[in-house]
Amino acid sequence: MGANYLNSNTNSLVTLSSLGVTNCYYISAAGADSNDGTSESKPWLHLPGMPKCTGGCASTEPQAGTGFILRGGDTWHFGNSSASSYTGGTWTWRWNGSSESPIYVGVDQRWYNGSSWSRPVLNGDNPTSTSTTLTGCPYQVGSGNVMFAPIEISYLEFDNFEMTGMCQAVYGSFGQNVYVEDAASQYSTFEHLYIHGWTHKQFACKLDLKTHEPVGMCYGASVFLGSNGSRVETGIQYLYDVIDGEDSDPAGWMQIYDPMFTMAYSVLSHGSQIVSSLGHTFHDNLVMNWVDPGDKIAHGNLYEEVDEPSGTNAIYNNVWFNAYNRGIEGVCFWPAPPVGSTLYVFNNVWYNVECGGNYFNIGQNRRDQGTINLFNNTLENPQNGAILTCASSRYSAPFTAANNHYITDSTPYFPACRRGTKIAEVPMSHRGAKRQGYAASEIYGYSPVNGSGPTIGIGTNEQSFCSAMIASGDPMIRAAGTSCRSDTTYACRYNSTNHTVICPARAATARPSGSPWDAGAYQSQSAAQSRAGEKAM
Repeated sequence: MGANYLNSNTNSLVTLSSLGVTNCYYISAAGADSNDGTSESKPWLHLPGMPKCTGGCASTEPQAGTGFILRGGDTWHFGNSSASSYTGGTWTWRWNGSSESPIYVGVDQRWYNGSSWSRPVLNGDNPTSTSTTLTGCPYQVGSGNVMFAPIEISYLEFDNFEMTGMCQAVYGSFGQNVYVEDAASQYSTFEHLYIHGWTHKQFACKLDLKTHEPVGMCYGASVFLGSNGSRVETGIQYLYDVIDGEDSDPAGWMQIYDPMFTMAYSVLSHGSQIVSSLGHTFHDNLVMNWVDPGDKIAHGNLYEEVDEPSGTNAIYNNVWFNAYNRGIEGVCFWPAPPVGSTLYVFNNVWYNVECGGNYFNIGQNRRDQGTINLFNNTLENPQNGAILTCASSRYSAPFTAANNHYITDSTPYFPACRRGTKIAEVPMSHRGAKRQGYAASEIYGYSPVNGSGPTIGIGTNEQSFCSAMIASGDPMIRAAGTSCRSDTTYACRYNSTNHTVICPARAATARPSGSPWDAGAYQSQSAAQSRAGEKAM
């Protein structure tokens, strides 16, 4: 079989047959559902689950190990019934693959329409707009205004689509305006997607001054939506995706409200909300240009977790910057490890981040929680407020904060965190950081400029954290433990021309195995080399 697929771990091309996909159907905007669909020369016009699917398309029952290949550069229309090819509305997917043989819905980059390959486009047909005062939406995508609904399925690989043109036209029920609604699905992967172009009609909700609850539902549209908090949903992965609302009203839609088991190597830009449940690993992601929800009622989250899986979880090598959640209960980072679990948070960089007084919350879900190990991160607060805040002593929220570099003019940087263990922490004022050469304007924000800065060699050696992760039987956590032995990769670079990611953004430097580490997300290469030389002597 000739189709090519980008490997989730390396971003390199492998054959579909190596995934267990043994036969394919082909779909193009020039096809016909009366064709057999088994070759590029006789493709279907639609896919199973699209309302307009007829003929051989409708009679085919997708099986594990089947691939559905869409021609690059073609467009499928979801809102405009006069456009070709029109899907008929929401594309509902109800078929399961298996762990050995997933169902693949994606592309072969050698098959395309035009002069060069580009992603196939799924278009809701509403024009892109950055306006917050639209009077309505030209097109509605089905009765629920959902583009793609892989509901209660498992082992689906959904790869390399551009999705655009959705508009929030209906209010009153949460989740009626969605690009991908994967409710109650499991073990499925959404990768190499470029999602953008969301709009909404002007909000008309208000806050009840007695209950402090919104009257009506305004801010409730989502790019990805699942049954958040449901333990049914596990194994959902988002890899090498770009969700960018630069051509949208970024405050109008949540980017993610979903049980994202893993998100990695992705870019989330010009948005207003990430809420995750069952978050197992979140790594090498670039999150930037964040704003408050547009209804001015919902509280914004740069990254909030509703819950995490039991056991060991990790958040590392991410970069968050230019985020301004200043509104009601604006939250930057809100982890939620359950009792008995351990969350490792390391090699992350936060800067130009404002969060309405809730920068990094520990135990703020007002219940006992598991252990957080927060180490070797760089965190800057331009609001000059506290960075660490904790729940009251009524709740158990054990944590260790070690080797972190804090830039804030607040004294202290953790006024509400009287508990926990703090080791080799390095707080400094903005003036002090500037004097030492740490600045947001650097290629890598707030990195040391030489081998003699105040973060160099001041930290404790935390190889024990790395070893504990590597000893895990979970391959994702073992990979986190390996990354722990080096400094930050600085997530990924964003190619805004073709809306792809280049990972990593930075070559990581190994941390010393037996001598003090630097504080912060960075390890000075010259210092590491010097210590390595001393050890050799």
